[in-house]
Amino acid sequence: MKKILLVLTLTTLILACKKEDDKPTTTTPTKVEGCMDTLAINFDPAATEDDGSCQYAIIAGCMDTLAINYNPEATEDDGSCEYLPTELKLSSITVNSMPMTNNGANWDVGVFGLENPDVFYVLKQGAGDIVSSTSQDNIDACPISFTENLPYTITDLSQEYTIELYDNDQIGGLGENELIGSCSFIPNNFITVGGDEINITNNGIDMTLAIQWIQ
Repeated sequence: MKKILLVLTLTTLILACKKEDDKPTTTTPTKVEGCMDTLAINFDPAATEDDGSCQYAIIAGCMDTLAINYNPEATEDDGSCEYLPTELKLSSITVNSMPMTNNGANWDVGVFGLENPDVFYVLKQGAGDIVSSTSQDNIDACPISFTENLPYTITDLSQEYTIELYDNDQIGGLGENELIGSCSFIPNNFITVGGDEINITNNGIDMTLAIQWIQ
């Protein structure tokens, strides 16, 4: 009887040990702190917990959304922002070519016979005169340069402006001036071209405008 009890006791102990051995072994995962942002220059693929140590490459550029060279990827403003101009300063008007005859006839007939035109300019916006010059007399060749009453600053770049050339036929306030021709321009159309000159042409008239873009 004692032998039977001993055998049963040993068997129970053996089975109990096997059940303990069959339990799965559990281990606590090791915590690895580091940068977990794949966009960071110090990204740690082994990190399991972000420790706020991420560092990023500096991208210098313009960070002003109103600038024409705004860089949405810039992280540091480098002072390079550029903006569209808001004004145009007209400094001089050079007439490179124009009709030297009035439909084949001479412009003027003076006391001493045939005369060349006495040319002046008028800058207009719409139907209104802005600035004009006195005439340069007896012009027989181009170029002609006008600086009288210039510079003039144009503040509305979206409007069309016209430069008219006239032959001065008034004597003592009498007589009518004859229109030689005109050229028109809209400043906004030349912003992307940039530079310090605008060239405009129309019906045999060629003009170069010395200008300055103002932001």
